Amino acid sequence: MIIYFICQGIYTKYILKTLNKSITLSKAIFYSIVEFFFSGITPSSTGGQPIQIYYMKKDNIPLRKSYITLILNTVFFKLILLILGLLVLVFNNTYLINANTIYKIFFILGILVDVIMISLGLLLVFKKELTKNLYKKVMSMYNKLTRKKKKIDINHVMQKYEEEIDYIKTHKKNVFIAFIITFIQRISMFSIIYVVYRALGYNSYDYITLVSLQISVQVAMEAVPFPGGVGVSEGMLHNLFVTLFSIKLADVGMLLTRTFTFYIPLIGSGIIILIEFINNKIKKHLTNN
Repeated sequence: MIIYFICQGIYTKYILKTLNKSITLSKAIFYSIVEFFFSGITPSSTGGQPIQIYYMKKDNIPLRKSYITLILNTVFFKLILLILGLLVLVFNNTYLINANTIYKIFFILGILVDVIMISLGLLLVFKKELTKNLYKKVMSMYNKLTRKKKKIDINHVMQKYEEEIDYIKTHKKNVFIAFIITFIQRISMFSIIYVVYRALGYNSYDYITLVSLQISVQVAMEAVPFPGGVGVSEGMLHNLFVTLFSIKLADVGMLLTRTFTFYIPLIGSGIIILIEFINNKIKKHLTNN
């Protein structure tokens, strides 16, 4: 999970640098922590990126740059999961076929959700009117959160935004490198199931099989509008783990996997955000005095 957060930080720093905006790696990693925490506590992981934009705006990162960075990240995230999910469905589907019908339905729905999200993400990047409307909503939300009445020249902003998009289009190598960074990030999380499996003393199944199982669960979670896929993830993991572990250790395997991939990072990221919030309050208080 540390690799997961570092990779997203590297991605954010890299794309912003491509867009001629430099930030520190530590700040970029903090944005990834913010995204994980607020995605984990909001339905369908919808809260992460708006709060990321809020924090990036506070750090004087232009909204058009943060918007492009985060939308591309979403497209990469969903595209990687879609590709891996389809590979599992075609080449390593034994355990998925043997799963309960409800989880098969969730898996198919998850594939459809990813296709829709990728299409929507691309439309938000390249369709000017959609971007313009979303920009207005984001600025309205930011003004409410900060209690500011900041007026903007939307036409000027959109002109700058189109320049940024054109710049990204001419730097395909940078986009590909960012995609690879995101791929490593996703695989790092999916690999935790293998570590748990080996730590419990088992070695009958190989790395590819176990990662395929985790990918199946992750795809199914895409169809569930609960924060962090709570309930469905645990149920599907347990259902699959009965075939991997003894009945006695299926619960243990499921709990350990979910604890390391979701609950510990969620609690840890929440603590880090709280510490950052308190530090900012103290600095503001000292500055005012």
